[in-house]
Amino acid sequence: MAFNRKAKLRDNIEAIRTAFELGKAGRAATPQERERLARYCGFGGLKCILNPAASLTDAVQWAKSDLDLFPQTMELHRLIRENSASENEYKRYIDSLKSSVLTAFYTPSAVTEALADVLHDYNVRPLRLLEPSAGHGAFIGAFARKDAAVDVMAFEKDLLTGKILSCLYPDKKIRTEGFERIEKPFDGYFDAAISNIPFGDMAVFDPAFSASEAPARRMATKAIHNYFFLKGLDAVRDGGIVAFITSQGVLNSPQNEAIRLEMMEKARLVSAIRLPNNLFTDNAGTEVGSDLIVLQKDTRKEGLTEDERLFTRTGTLRGVSTNSYFIEHEEQIVCTSAELDTDPYGKPAMVYRHEGGAEGIADSLRGLLDRNLHARLVMRLYSGGIRDARLKEEQAAKVRAAEPTLRTEDAGLAAASENTPRTEAARASAPTREEKPEIEPPIMTLYDLFGFTAEEVRIAQTGGKPRRRSNRPKMVQPRQPSLFDAPTQTAAAPTQEERTAHGSAESAPRPAYPVENGFKADLNRRITDIERQMREEAKLSAEERQRRHEEEMQPRPFDGLLEPHLKEGSFVRVNTAGVRYQVGYLKDVTRYGATFHPLDLGKEQREKIAAYISVRDAYERLYTYEAEYHDEGSAQRKALNARYDEFVARYGNLNAKANVKLLMMDASGRDILAIERAEDGRFVKADIFDHPVAFSLNGITHVDTPEEALSASLNRYGGVNLDYMESLSDSSREELIDALKGRIFYNPLAGGYEIKDRFIAGNVVDKAERIEAWMAENPHGEREKEALAALQEATPRPISFDELDFNLGERWIPTGIYAAYASYLFGTDVRIGFSESMDEYSVKCGVKNAKILDQYCVKGYYRNYDGIALLKHALVNTVPDMSKSIGKDEHGNDIKVRDSEGIQLANAKIDEIRNGFVEWLAEQSPEFQKRLADMYNRKFNCYVRPQYDGSHQTFPDLDLKALERRFGIKDVYQSQKDCIWMLKQNGGGICDHEVGTGKTLIMCVAAHEMKRLGLAHKPMIIGLKANVAEIAECYRTAYPNAKILYASEKDFSPENRVRFFNNIKNNDYDCVIMSHDQFGKIPQSPELQQQILQAELDTVEENLEVLRSQGKEVSKAMLRGLEKRKINLSVKLETIAHAIKSRTDDVVDFKQMGIDHIFVDESHQFKNLMFNTRHDRVAGLGNQDGSQKALNMLYAIRTIQERTGKDLGATFLSGTTISNSLTELYLLFKYLRPKELERQNINSFDAWAAIFAKKTTDFEFSVTNNIVQKERFRYFIKVPELAQFYNEITDYRTAEDVGVDRPQKNEILHNIPPTPQQEEFIEKLMQFAQSGDATILGRDKLSETEEKAKMLIATDYARKMALDMRLIDPDLYEDHSDNKASHCAKMIAEYYHKYDAQKGTQFVFSDLGTFQPGQWNVYSEIKRKLVEDYGIPSSEIRFIQECKNEKARKAVIDAMNEGRVRVIFGSTSMLGTGVNAQKRAVAVHHLDTPWRPSDLAQRDGRAVRKGNEIAKFFAGNNVDVIIYAVEKSLDSYKFNLLHCKQTFISQLKSGAMGARTIDEGAMDEKSGMNFSEYMAILSGNTDLLDKARLEKKVAALESERKTFHKAKSASSWKLEDYTKKLAHNNDCIVKMTADYEAFLARVQTDKEGNKLNAVRLDGLEATDHKSVGTRLQEIAKNATTGGEYVRIGELYGFPLLVKTEPQLKDGKEVKLNRFFVEGAFKYTYNNGQIAMADTKAASMNFLNALERIPKLVEQYKAQNVTYERDIPILQETVGGVWKKEDELKALKAEVAALERKIQLTLAPPAPEAGQEQTDGVQQEGGQREQQPEVVRRGTDTDSEDFIRSHVLVVRPGMQRETSHHQGMKI
Repeated sequence: MAFNRKAKLRDNIEAIRTAFELGKAGRAATPQERERLARYCGFGGLKCILNPAASLTDAVQWAKSDLDLFPQTMELHRLIRENSASENEYKRYIDSLKSSVLTAFYTPSAVTEALADVLHDYNVRPLRLLEPSAGHGAFIGAFARKDAAVDVMAFEKDLLTGKILSCLYPDKKIRTEGFERIEKPFDGYFDAAISNIPFGDMAVFDPAFSASEAPARRMATKAIHNYFFLKGLDAVRDGGIVAFITSQGVLNSPQNEAIRLEMMEKARLVSAIRLPNNLFTDNAGTEVGSDLIVLQKDTRKEGLTEDERLFTRTGTLRGVSTNSYFIEHEEQIVCTSAELDTDPYGKPAMVYRHEGGAEGIADSLRGLLDRNLHARLVMRLYSGGIRDARLKEEQAAKVRAAEPTLRTEDAGLAAASENTPRTEAARASAPTREEKPEIEPPIMTLYDLFGFTAEEVRIAQTGGKPRRRSNRPKMVQPRQPSLFDAPTQTAAAPTQEERTAHGSAESAPRPAYPVENGFKADLNRRITDIERQMREEAKLSAEERQRRHEEEMQPRPFDGLLEPHLKEGSFVRVNTAGVRYQVGYLKDVTRYGATFHPLDLGKEQREKIAAYISVRDAYERLYTYEAEYHDEGSAQRKALNARYDEFVARYGNLNAKANVKLLMMDASGRDILAIERAEDGRFVKADIFDHPVAFSLNGITHVDTPEEALSASLNRYGGVNLDYMESLSDSSREELIDALKGRIFYNPLAGGYEIKDRFIAGNVVDKAERIEAWMAENPHGEREKEALAALQEATPRPISFDELDFNLGERWIPTGIYAAYASYLFGTDVRIGFSESMDEYSVKCGVKNAKILDQYCVKGYYRNYDGIALLKHALVNTVPDMSKSIGKDEHGNDIKVRDSEGIQLANAKIDEIRNGFVEWLAEQSPEFQKRLADMYNRKFNCYVRPQYDGSHQTFPDLDLKALERRFGIKDVYQSQKDCIWMLKQNGGGICDHEVGTGKTLIMCVAAHEMKRLGLAHKPMIIGLKANVAEIAECYRTAYPNAKILYASEKDFSPENRVRFFNNIKNNDYDCVIMSHDQFGKIPQSPELQQQILQAELDTVEENLEVLRSQGKEVSKAMLRGLEKRKINLSVKLETIAHAIKSRTDDVVDFKQMGIDHIFVDESHQFKNLMFNTRHDRVAGLGNQDGSQKALNMLYAIRTIQERTGKDLGATFLSGTTISNSLTELYLLFKYLRPKELERQNINSFDAWAAIFAKKTTDFEFSVTNNIVQKERFRYFIKVPELAQFYNEITDYRTAEDVGVDRPQKNEILHNIPPTPQQEEFIEKLMQFAQSGDATILGRDKLSETEEKAKMLIATDYARKMALDMRLIDPDLYEDHSDNKASHCAKMIAEYYHKYDAQKGTQFVFSDLGTFQPGQWNVYSEIKRKLVEDYGIPSSEIRFIQECKNEKARKAVIDAMNEGRVRVIFGSTSMLGTGVNAQKRAVAVHHLDTPWRPSDLAQRDGRAVRKGNEIAKFFAGNNVDVIIYAVEKSLDSYKFNLLHCKQTFISQLKSGAMGARTIDEGAMDEKSGMNFSEYMAILSGNTDLLDKARLEKKVAALESERKTFHKAKSASSWKLEDYTKKLAHNNDCIVKMTADYEAFLARVQTDKEGNKLNAVRLDGLEATDHKSVGTRLQEIAKNATTGGEYVRIGELYGFPLLVKTEPQLKDGKEVKLNRFFVEGAFKYTYNNGQIAMADTKAASMNFLNALERIPKLVEQYKAQNVTYERDIPILQETVGGVWKKEDELKALKAEVAALERKIQLTLAPPAPEAGQEQTDGVQQEGGQREQQPEVVRRGTDTDSEDFIRSHVLVVRPGMQRETSHHQGMKI
């Protein structure tokens, strides 16, 4: 039966309606209602329900193929909304619909019945059944029909499906939640788990799995299908059955082998059957491959069978990954046909089909299941026989092993630990109830939880003392009760007075009992109490004492004060009778209470833990108080010292070996151990014992200078407080003001002084206007005038309208302006709104005309995009993703492909709309333009970056002498002082200083200054692993007395990490220093993570709504992607919520550490931050999901910003803050300026890009001649304002700005001709690029994924080819004397010998062919040549990859600086940063060119750096940088692109932009080059590159012209149609008017003026209405005219006619007589039909027809108004000329000129007689001679000018001495 969408949707609606009705009525379903409910089949295959369907107007956004379902979808949404109690509930229901569309593929009942029948036949008749993904309950029904009493627990996450399921099976346990919510007590509970489980790489939250030691279980949480299998096996008992239908991916995927192995280790394989792809066709209209897997749990199985081994493996069948079991057992595949095809995702797959439909599939399944169960099902295991035998054997072994035990006083906890985990055997042997098993989880002591051995338990109890032996018989200890046991009520509860006494005793700093020097009365009372208790206990019998002891050891509710620091596993002390007390631990801690579990301890251990509890509670109370109130807790600190001193006096240090393991059993033990710090081999108190560490005490009492007074004031009050400054200084108020003149200004608006850097900053225009207004109304003096003058002088020059660039859709432009433009463009009223929360425009138009419906309309296959729809896209700079059908598949569904022509036409019209906006603005009045420019200036050009002058700073405590001795630093640069001052004033920012300009010292000094002045309490510096040791050394040298915490690798080992974190928390360090990697291991605040991830989750939802509102077709892939991201974000949120709730891991998070400023060295390492955008097809935007590393940094910075309530909170330091694209600026602002972005209404990347970026859309022809769309943010506009926004928080300095004493960079482009093998391979590359046939290159054919990245593959091959052919195939290709390795070795040798006396060193960089031991690589090849051919010692050549640790790396760097290592090879990532080996560097060699400008700068910075002595004194203060470029390769092209891009980035940073717009270029590492440019470069003729570029533009324009004329012809047809209709209507109006005038002239009226009905029927004398009406009714019944008009009478001279017309009614043909009045036209009334029930109405029919003529005339006139309005527009469209025709002609002329030039170039001139060709030819004497050439590249003029001024070209064979002077500049 074919899938009938309409019928399925109707069934679903009725089922949902019934479920809602039953829910309201609160009753069970009737049989008829159950039948309706059972027809529910989910919404798989009904994607249309996701389309908007709120009103009839939404239908225009629907595809034609779905329109027939629109009414039902409206009904569905209305039904759900009417039955939702709130909008939130409605949203939840709609979310469940979305999920259902993706996952609801319900199993046919024939299949579920087959499985149930076969299992029943084999006596697998479960009493307890688990259904983890129930759907509409097919499996429940199948098994319930076998046994109605079966105890079912079913999970269904979908709300609507769960509701229906509950109505269908009201007697079963239906849980509308995810399977992961099943509780742990249900492990091993069920007899069987049967289901059709969900599939997908959606994560699942299960803390037990996430924390598991088994890698497979941890991995299972990342994919829901894997999780269901392992969790299902957990839930069934030993011998139980798991039978799941799942996607083929579970068994086929190689990544799941570990999961399958885990399954086979816990269960037997009973059956694995591959089901046909058409199994779900009838229910869901889709084909998907699935498997039935049946397992029998057996946790005691030994080894795997051969079939089970096959089951775990993945093999290959016809090139497709397939489970090895099915390759070997083809009989296990249910099918009648099999073929190699593709899966729903377009990937190659084996597709199996069964012609028999669901019934046929079920029959085949029965047979296979029957054979499999007969062969493999172990019934004794299922029924329990095997288990019983195993239990008896275990019990017998226990009896044999049992021996009497002794009990000693010191056994303590060891006795408690006898309660080992109860085994399966113990559980099974216990009496059980049939209806529910005894759920008795293992009971363990705290020692067991920590995995202590018996010996470790003894040491922990006794402090390592030798055992004392006792001959006393040991009393038998009771079993420690289960958490599930009911708490015993017989234990005497302490009275309120006793609890109060205990509480007061705990809070007072009194030593624990016994007290040797206490008050005598207290001592006597205690002694008396103890003696009384001893007498009472002596009277008790042994049995009574044992019973009382058992009662006391029962778990019971904790009745003490549940303080905030108490959590799961915390030790507590509880008073019992009299002075006796117990210690134990807490479990089941909630906000309402906890359960106290007593520990059976000896006296000494009990007293030690009690003393420890006092120390812990005192510490926690102190830290919490000071952290929360920022007030010094003197009393609490005194109590902590007293309790700690007492503990140490009695038991030694907390960290003493005898105490550590005992204390570690407490949940807070790690924290408490950290309140001691190791110094000089002994433990001392941490800083918290002496002063607060959670906040800073302002201890400044005196300053030496007015500047320091000002800094102190800013720190404490956030502004200029002259009273406070005067109290700190020896100067008077007036002296302070005079001394700070020009540094502070009086702000009358604030009523006080402000610092210059704050007053003359920000929006100075607005500030000046408000002060001027204040002065006009208030008396003022000189101080106000000075302030106003300073502001006015600092105001930026206004930007005029003519200088501005505009984008349609910039969020700052009022929507009224857009509405005015749209109304002008379309010639009708258009209204536009904007939603800030969704960053989306809405467009409404009351009356649509031809401009909207025709001129600006693109007609697609499935829907039309009119002008309003295109305007919406234009406003957000997107293009509709149109598709078309190219036929039908075998199920009658459309085969959809992208409509390239439609997309191109839509893009052209959107461009016209966007460009038209700029032209429209230019035509507006000067007043309008000035207002718009003023608005822009006020918004963006009103900011001033303060001129930070840090020259006054003296940096107390800075040891310059030590810095000079260690690092050669004599003083702090002025640039460093200015930057430090900026950071101090702003509280952070960006230090954008070039490599080698001293950023390390800036970090160290700024951090110390912030600490000294109280601007930061606990700063942190993080740097690269390679640099962090040097940073710490620099800090120690600069501030020898500073207290620094530097994280070594050992500190971050798992066993030491927690202690290190606690050290940060509990100590008041001047600075904490660690690496990026170590920082990533710090846990972040769960609450903040929750907040940020929730915002991301909300954005995902908003994006889906935006896509729908734009009318985009939401594809299943798009929906699945968003749903997957939503589910995974939800799991992350759930994980974090669980961490917040439990908090049992006692690990300090970043927020608790108290870090309040982070210095991030090499901050560009964190640029990969997540963001959301609708521009999903734009290249070069990076990964939207970002990296966890960057996300951790965002969490940390947000934590600080949340604490301070301000932006910044961090300092980013890097010489390459923008490493590749200006889009990276947005992410910098997202980190550091969230509040400022929010103030500018920039709440997303798209809003930022709308203001500052222009998107380009290029259309190219691919190899297959299809149009390919490429989008990039290539152009950036308003660059000066963008630079201003960046510079406001940035200190940017180049090495020249700083005046760093470093050598100059001398770049040399070393051209190399291609070798013969390279020439041959270049031809192959060109053939591959044209054909896509990868076998040309000697590799396998491209996969489907690789096809999409073909040009990236081609680019990668070209890069490898240029470096060395052996990178492509080391066996096929050989060495060549003219390859890059040979040239590089020769150059290295020349420099080596030239600077041999000075031991000059060289760097060699390559990111390709890096060193790998045992494999051929370029590094080793060049080293071989240097050693063998040039005699350079092998020991002087090193590879950075050989350094496996920091020590080895440092040794190599030292050897470079000493000249023992002369040449070092490395990649950008390993050698490009953190290597200070510049002392002797004379040359840098680039074997390849990196992708990013920043990478090139980092490489060069290794040698072009301060401290390079050899270059300075022996090489003319120059370092040669040689770039090796093979001709006809991409080397030179990439190098030029990098230089151009770096130029733009540098200009933006410095604010020295020559233009307001820049072009970034169009090549990146993600997509490689485009086809035409690639072909041109490889051809070696750069004219071909220009020609290729021009031809690409010509092809795109010609395609655009074709679509323009195609649209024009459609308009031409419409114009012709409208013209004809207008003429016809005018003719009708004239004739009808004449008829009506004739009627009026003839008509007769009565006395009242009513027209008389003067009908004359032929053959009827009577004229009364009854007779006339009767005759007309008879004619209507009986007349037969054979389709002819027959006269029957007349009215006022107008003939009356009747005509018989055939008509179909209920499938039969019937006749219908219609009546007319004949004039110029035949007029009718009531469509010509006579009233058959009323003779008067029948007789009036003809008169009424004549009286309708004026209405008809009005209708024609109304139509003419539309035609007359639209015809001129259509005439303009038809008569319009394509606007780009001249551009196309000019481009074609350029192409023709280039072609002629190329032809001349290709025709070689005839050589003159006797002339020798010497270029590259071996001469007679054996010397090869080559002449220098000019290398031409197809770059733009600016690029060429830049290269000419910076690059020298050297051809091989030129003498090295002349290369600096005779190389030809380009």
